[in-house]
Amino acid sequence: MSASRFPWTVLLVTLALFSCTPKVQFNEPMPPGRMNLPNIPKAMRGVIIEDGERWEFGKDTLKMGDEVLVNGEDFLLRRMAGHIILSQPVVETGRWEVFPVRKTKDSMYLGYFEDHDVFLKRMSTLLSVTPEPEKSASKPSYRYHVLSPTAKEFKVILKERLYEEGDNGVPLPKGGEVRP
Repeated sequence: MSASRFPWTVLLVTLALFSCTPKVQFNEPMPPGRMNLPNIPKAMRGVIIEDGERWEFGKDTLKMGDEVLVNGEDFLLRRMAGHIILSQPVVETGRWEVFPVRKTKDSMYLGYFEDHDVFLKRMSTLLSVTPEPEKSASKPSYRYHVLSPTAKEFKVILKERLYEEGDNGVPLPKGGEVRP
């Protein structure tokens, strides 16, 4: 898989499968205390066709095949520090999986959080509440870390890009159709 397709594919696969084993989760949608965006930003709306798969981003829906995800029900969108933040509930734990989407003029870059030692050490020095390891109650269970940043701390995470991100972005559909 090419580097340009990796970030987009991760987002779509994650949303499609409602990821059940995120290794980093948040106590609440990020950033805390911010209003949810009622609509998907206009630049992100449109159709993306990749490897025969078609994804439609509407005003408040994401359609993948027969599956339709609704903003405000299946995921929440918020904005901070030049990013659109997608927060998705993790049913098994009652926590949130978070994806920062960094936009440039013509592209978007998907970010995601991994539980690497370097990341966790940085979080323990940055955050006022140290990340806590937890174990899911689901069968089979899995281990994950819980982050509880303040809005100010989450802004630092975004500005310093302390999340993982692919090298190449995906073109913004801007109301049209794109084929990455």
